[in-house]
Amino acid sequence: MSRAFGEHLRNLRKKHSNYTQQDMADMLKISRSTYTYYETGKSEPGQDTLSKICEILEVDYNTLLGIQEDRKNIYVASGIIKDGITNLSPEEEQIILAYRRMGPDDKDIFNRQVINIVKNLNKDDQ
Repeated sequence: MSRAFGEHLRNLRKKHSNYTQQDMADMLKISRSTYTYYETGKSEPGQDTLSKICEILEVDYNTLLGIQEDRKNIYVASGIIKDGITNLSPEEEQIILAYRRMGPDDKDIFNRQVINIVKNLNKDDQ
């Protein structure tokens, strides 16, 4: 995640609850310093912790991760939106968020891997 995620998490905590960092840490069964690291961007919560944070703050993944909720703005290279792309799973959302945080070199590697996977899928369909 990033410092931006940490700031977003802090803002959500303050907006959606009266919980202190210690309260959050206690409910998550982690140390206060670990939770503080999440809010300062020094550490990243895992999938299970993200899920628990959603439950505690009563927000969904989209809100917690700061994903734009209007998915009508998602376009694919072909210009065709299909296969339920407007209803992304939490795993798909995480992939998109991770991609957006990648540097150019990592995006290039990722793109080549995805292209190879798609080519192999297309071969299997033929």
